[in-house]
Amino acid sequence: MSNEENEKFFKELDMLADIVAYDHISGFWVYRLNPAKVSAYGLDKAVEFLGNGLKSPPPPRTLHLLKKIAAEPIHIFIELDGGVLIIYPQKNSMIVPLINDGFITYDIHLKAYVAKAKDLYTILKHAEELGLKVRLGFNINYRASFKTSLATSLDSCLESAYNLWKEAGYRGVIVHPVPERRRLVALKAIHELGVKTAILVPSVDHLRNWYSDLVKVLKIPETLVGIYGAGVRRLGEVTVMTYDMAANVLPRFSSFFGFIVADECEIAVTETYREVLEGATAPYRLGLTSRRYADNNLHELYPELIGAVVFSVNLAELFDRGCAPRYRVLRVYARLSNEEYEEWRKLMKSYAEFCRSALPRVEEPRKRLRAVLELAARDAGAREAIRARLKAREIVLAFEKKIRVVAKLLNIFSDDSIVVFSKYEDFVRELSRKLIVPAILPEIADDERRVYMNMFNRGVIRILATSVLLDEYIEAPQPNLAIVVSGVSSDKKYIDRIVRTLMPKKREALLIEVLTAKPHAVKNSFTNLEKPQGGAAI
Repeated sequence: MSNEENEKFFKELDMLADIVAYDHISGFWVYRLNPAKVSAYGLDKAVEFLGNGLKSPPPPRTLHLLKKIAAEPIHIFIELDGGVLIIYPQKNSMIVPLINDGFITYDIHLKAYVAKAKDLYTILKHAEELGLKVRLGFNINYRASFKTSLATSLDSCLESAYNLWKEAGYRGVIVHPVPERRRLVALKAIHELGVKTAILVPSVDHLRNWYSDLVKVLKIPETLVGIYGAGVRRLGEVTVMTYDMAANVLPRFSSFFGFIVADECEIAVTETYREVLEGATAPYRLGLTSRRYADNNLHELYPELIGAVVFSVNLAELFDRGCAPRYRVLRVYARLSNEEYEEWRKLMKSYAEFCRSALPRVEEPRKRLRAVLELAARDAGAREAIRARLKAREIVLAFEKKIRVVAKLLNIFSDDSIVVFSKYEDFVRELSRKLIVPAILPEIADDERRVYMNMFNRGVIRILATSVLLDEYIEAPQPNLAIVVSGVSSDKKYIDRIVRTLMPKKREALLIEVLTAKPHAVKNSFTNLEKPQGGAAI
């Protein structure tokens, strides 16, 4: 070909394909057909050019695709590959604003413009505003085939949260301290949206709880509820999956789900899992959490991946707004004898005298204890001081006396479901052994813990003792009475998690703290203890 013919040929080629690379081995430039360009150029002309000019007519499969795409002129064609959108603009100038805003980038390896699947609707909205026609190379059909029936209602706080989420475009994060309650917001959203839904959860326990609510509260047939986790791999129009499973599974269904619920959503935005949200086209997103602020400021990623925090409430606010059952706090005491109290004073005096002598400038109790422990490795006096403090602590914890107090409480509230909490594992073991109470401790296997929890919540057993149920990602049992033993009244975080277990109840609940008292300092009034009805609520 002459230079003039050569120039004309490449000019025409540029009108229906994008240059990809130069192949040094063959000495040819490599081009890729651009469906948007083909639609503007004209299918018949493109086929003629490919057949005559390149001596390479498109194969039947490509021709079939081009016929579907080029039925009418389009400006942008978008493909989806493993959570990545591949953008084919008729002219690069059409997507410059999205490039400038960071939604679209050029991938040097793919030699193509790409975007994250989560930004599909931002790109479509931009195109609509500019009057550009877009064609997708993948199917989107979010509509679910099932019908739901919501078998419960939201309280005023949850209704407010739901409405704010709707006003934010069906995107956003809801902060609420009680998992059982905040789940209801997601269930109502599934009910009203009626689209295929993926629910991402941190643990198998959460998976089971969500599955139960979908079947019982929304009345979704079990065969339509999918599960990825707990040894099950089943896709459904509503699918509950652990974050670990979602990282592997969800990219294969990038455009299948229209709604994503991220439970404990501070996990969803961690580096390990955020690609799950980035690689899904779902326009509707809901984050649920008990924490407004995530570690390492990861909550700053909420607006981009899920939506901004649209509603936030803590326990105190729930009570103030009448959105939670009231509960009373009562205190009963295990009193030391005169001899025990004097022994405790003597031991603590010995410890204090050593501290004043060896560490006169260290006054803060925790720093002082740490310093004495460091000295104990080389100082006999420090070791003796530590022994004195440990013995004094054993006296004031008064495990034996507190077990007797708990036994009285269990008899008084003989018809109630009760969880006995203690920070001290030794106390829980001793209580379990002496009162024949099932105990959940760190060494208890997950399966055994679930059996106890299930039996308790079904009323098969009415008493549990535990030191480990308070992790925020573990759903607690649901008693109407909590007995808290051994010095946690000043630990607000611990108390809040205990109170959380009382929340699902409709009637006023009761929290009883069992504390240690000096001789004759207080008088227990077990005979006046009543089941929760009224009284001073907090």
